[in-house]
This record gives sequence, structure tokens and C-alpha cells, in this order.
Amino acid sequence: MEIKTRRFGTSLVLDVAGQVKGGDAGDLRTFLRQCQDQGELDLIVNLQDVGFIDSSGVGMLIHCLQEIRGRGGDLRLMKLSEDIHDLFEMVAIDRLFTIFQSEEEIGPLKKA
Repeated sequence: MEIKTRRFGTSLVLDVAGQVKGGDAGDLRTFLRQCQDQGELDLIVNLQDVGFIDSSGVGMLIHCLQEIRGRGGDLRLMKLSEDIHDLFEMVAIDRLFTIFQSEEEIGPLKKA
């Protein structure tokens, strides 16, 4: 798994590539915690290049969402594949997260 970061308005976008499962989910959790420790509480996880996410990856995202919201921030998701979006809908996780299909959807909300 690879994680790159970039700014989009006031948000920090994490462009994730690969699979989010097992140890990789732990690596992403560690990265998200480091972001929080550096004061980054407005995070968007771009899953466009993620082909697979398992239950540990889903659980990690939910846990991180709760942590960040507990600190007054937010964790949003962007560009989920059809399979991942269907999984999130099936288990009602899509109701927990704000999910954007494109940066254009965020644009009016977050342009600096």
C-alpha cells in the first residue's frame, strides 16, 4: 500500500493505492494518527486506487473516524470503487461517512 498526501483547500487528502487489509490497515491507521498528532483534523481519504478493503480495513476507518470526530475534526472518503461503495452500502457504513465521488463535489465546500 502507498499513501501520498496533498492539500485541497483546508483539507489534507490522503491518496491511498493498493489494498487496505491486515497489516496495511494498521499502517494506514498509524499514518492517520500521525496526521492527527500534527494537528491535521480535516482529512479526506481518496480510495480511487484501492482495489480491495477487508473487514479490518473497514473497522480501522470507522475507529479513525470516531477518534478524529472526538477531537473536533472529520474524516471523509472520496472516489470509492463500485465494489467498495456497494460493500459500504450493504453494511450501512455509507451512513457514517461523508462520501464524495469526485473533487468537484468537495470544491465548492473547501476551496481555500
